Amino acid sequence: MASSVYARTLQKAAELIGSRQKLARHLRVPLAELEKWIAGTALPPTGSFLQAVDVVIDATPAPGAPSSDPGEPSAPREAAAVRQSC
Repeated sequence: MASSVYARTLQKAAELIGSRQKLARHLRVPLAELEKWIAGTALPPTGSFLQAVDVVIDATPAPGAPSSDPGEPSAPREAAAVRQSC
């Protein structure tokens, strides 16, 4: 069975915050309940899911933001800037 967007988001939030236990504390839910959501056997309440989304968003660089990874390609330049430099 494919993972739901809920399960994938909660799993990613747990990885980013450090552990499932830490995410359960952050969401103020029992670990057993969080485990059900990640397993896909129950759906999280909307509020808890949106808190997990916030964790993921907060850890994700904004588009066009400078990358901390020197191996990552730079963001594409605006078309006007490209024309001016030609």
